[in-house]
Amino acid sequence: MNPEEWKTEQLRQHYDARLAGRAERAARTEVHGVIPNHFFSAASSECRDVFVDGHYYGCISLAQAVAEGLARFLGDIHHVGAKKDPQQRVHRLHTKGAISQAALDAFARIWGNDRNTFHHMNRDIRTDHAGLERRAEECVKALLEIESEVFAFEIENGKIIPKKVMYWPKSDPEHVEVFLRLGGY
Repeated sequence: MNPEEWKTEQLRQHYDARLAGRAERAARTEVHGVIPNHFFSAASSECRDVFVDGHYYGCISLAQAVAEGLARFLGDIHHVGAKKDPQQRVHRLHTKGAISQAALDAFARIWGNDRNTFHHMNRDIRTDHAGLERRAEECVKALLEIESEVFAFEIENGKIIPKKVMYWPKSDPEHVEVFLRLGGY
């Protein structure tokens, strides 16, 4: 067996060994299937993927970063300041009525009391596997809550009709630009 074939076989065995856990984590989580095509769309989609793959540090850190990007995006649209403080920004968004209490709470769950710990990889970072898995799942589910509210839509006559059209870029007056995600696995 040449080195490339050997490596392929090793990767296949590794994948097969982890498949049951991946399937179980996929069954516990989902994504909002259609979101606007923005700078954060691909990164947001990866949050669930890295959770399903069992990469909890990556999931938590990425979800916290995506939440900050979403807060900045919403803050820019609603002219809400607090550039250096995303938590203050989402409180202001809530006060303005741009997000609900449920979305505010979901942002808070993502950041938790460990945002700086993960962001800076501090000494007190969690290392227990089960606790990391629970924390990562909490972040994925909170991100789904936020996106389901902010990027809510209906389908009428085969067309996506955003409930908050100001968040969706338009390619022309009749069509919004979307980012489709596989949530069914």
